[in-house]
Amino acid sequence: MPSSPRVVPTVTMLLIAFATLSTCLPSVMPAAQEGPRPEDTGHAATEATQQQKQPETQQAPAPNEPGAPLPEQQSPEAPAATPPTEATGKQRSTVVRGTRPAQSAAEVTLGRDILDTAPRMNATDVLRVVPGLVASQHSGEGKAQQLFLRGFDALHGQDVELNVGGLPVNEVSHIHALGYADTNFIIPELVQSLEVTEGSYRAFQGDFAVAGTVRMDLGAREKGVEFAGTLGQFNTRRLVVTVRPGEDPGTFAAAEIGESDGFGPQRGYGRATLLAQADLDLGHGLSARILGGSYVTRFDSPGVVREDDLEAGRRTFYSGSFDRQGGTVSRHQLLIGVDLPREGTARTRLEAFGIRSDLRLRNNFTGYRVDDRGDGLEQTHDGSTLGLRAEHRRQVTLFDRPVALELGLGGRRDGIHQTQHRYRETDGTFFAGEVDADITQTDVWGYAEARLPVGRWAFRLGGRADALGVEVFDALAFRDPRYYDGQGYSRSAFGVHWGAKAGVEYALTDTWALFASYGDGFRSPQARSLAEGEQAPFVNVHGAELGTRKDGERLSIQASAFGSQVSDDFFFDHTVGTTVFTGETLRTGISASLQARPLEGVTAALSATVANATVTKTDAKLPYFAPLVARADIGWEKPLPGIGSVLSLGTGLTLIGPRPLPYDEHSHTVFLADVQAALRRGALALRLDVKNLLNTRWRDGEFVYSSRFDPTAQPSLVPARHFTAGAPRVASLTLEVHL
Repeated sequence: MPSSPRVVPTVTMLLIAFATLSTCLPSVMPAAQEGPRPEDTGHAATEATQQQKQPETQQAPAPNEPGAPLPEQQSPEAPAATPPTEATGKQRSTVVRGTRPAQSAAEVTLGRDILDTAPRMNATDVLRVVPGLVASQHSGEGKAQQLFLRGFDALHGQDVELNVGGLPVNEVSHIHALGYADTNFIIPELVQSLEVTEGSYRAFQGDFAVAGTVRMDLGAREKGVEFAGTLGQFNTRRLVVTVRPGEDPGTFAAAEIGESDGFGPQRGYGRATLLAQADLDLGHGLSARILGGSYVTRFDSPGVVREDDLEAGRRTFYSGSFDRQGGTVSRHQLLIGVDLPREGTARTRLEAFGIRSDLRLRNNFTGYRVDDRGDGLEQTHDGSTLGLRAEHRRQVTLFDRPVALELGLGGRRDGIHQTQHRYRETDGTFFAGEVDADITQTDVWGYAEARLPVGRWAFRLGGRADALGVEVFDALAFRDPRYYDGQGYSRSAFGVHWGAKAGVEYALTDTWALFASYGDGFRSPQARSLAEGEQAPFVNVHGAELGTRKDGERLSIQASAFGSQVSDDFFFDHTVGTTVFTGETLRTGISASLQARPLEGVTAALSATVANATVTKTDAKLPYFAPLVARADIGWEKPLPGIGSVLSLGTGLTLIGPRPLPYDEHSHTVFLADVQAALRRGALALRLDVKNLLNTRWRDGEFVYSSRFDPTAQPSLVPARHFTAGAPRVASLTLEVHL
């Protein structure tokens, strides 16, 4: 579809922005070298010295997740994010709280100023800013995103550990996919920062931290009450109300209600979310944090379109397949954390959390290939999670040198009931039951990590142990219609994963360092796949990285070469429910990212990752991984004193190279451009968001497998290409009222 003439000025503006940025970057290098570094790398001062420098009255509030340092350990040299120029007298805080000092080349923190540069209407938009990460939403607005990172097709979360405000998101032994991580409960306006640790090199990284860990810190932007109402194409309506009673952005309550008909058949949804958090000073050096929330959604799913049906005119690009697809989700969560009084250099935090979630999902990706009644699957997953964890940090002296110690203990118990049934396409009734299981899965872990600076060198050594116990009752196991004297099977398994972590860094200057990192990661198994008494197997990952990073107030750069060896690997084609075991696999690649603030009001985050994924034995490429991912988020803010307003312009650009598919096929290249423009005057702000500005006809998901969507056609096992359509150009207008 041809682009509108109105697109031309906007594209020109984007090109000018890129040219301006390219011109300005060289000029800021000396300034960046002279400025303070944003993270403590331990090159010139120990953490004990830094704690002495930091006044107690300037302690950061408690961070919102277990991987962040305790408040007093935040680097005092970290520059505060510059708030936007105010035309209203109200400060738009951009506070990054408790950022862990980077100890590998690929660790990066993305603050509110970067998140505000491009449209962020849902969790998918938030995740796309992570360097090298692809978040695909190909099955409706309520299903967990499919993730790709560092050569891994992480499906719905099995290779990327996700954490929101201290609450784990990945679900163990999920009926739909291992590590299922549904982030749709997140209100994008509350994401204060993203802390990204790519690779598996740090001791705090746990289950599913194979390709990396993404942690989201939550906070409200402004003091007071904020209303944001959005109207958009396809009958999209959204309302967000945020209340922040005081100066601390970590104390807030917010609610979101949204619904839409979607951009094509079977894409409608409705959802509601409540999130609230309180940071409490209990006196006598004791502080607490409470985070709670509830979320519910009902959504439709379009299914897939066969390429040959599209070419023959039997289907359109945005067609749906079967109208029974979609689902419902709810999630309820609570976290309570306490920071104990300080004792010298020792800091201790205790946290307890509970999560209750359920999913009912219907999909049919193969039509009538398996059964003339239809191949539709209805899956249900009801899970409850209870967990405890403790972190302790302190300084000790070894060989007359300060050593920073980090210790952690924790446990998590998941209780799960899951089912899977086949249903008829004609009336939706069940005709076969395939899964009816109850699972109890317990993970108990402990880790330790030490960092020793020696002149310009610093050495890091750590380890982690996870003990996994599983109990399964499978009500349908060994069911035989010829006999009626027995049904169901109980079994249990236990295993331990031991992982080593190590790193070396060398400081070239106070802001520029070289890094070498090593780490063992793991992925827990699907509980129903384990046999009685089996030593619970883990997918083991051995990762290494060589890289460099340069930190500065106006310019930060990271670059690295990485490799990950996975033993006993597999990939799961969720469209047909088939797991393919591949043996040992290898991922290699290079990545680079940049954050720049070259001029007042200009913010940019650029990243690119090139990766390769192969089966070691055959050197064959693994399917579906993303070999090339590039992302640019650029924002510009300008005060307009003549009218007492602030003008903001921004863009988010995404490039995804062709991905290998089964049977030597490749996906299409994807390029997307999202833009936004906002004008704020006093308590009122008006923002225009346009996603897919160029109206690119792109495929969000592409697959190759056999199917039969016409029940009158002859069955065939010949593989065919299928796709799910990405959204066309979508515009929305948001009115904000700040009181």
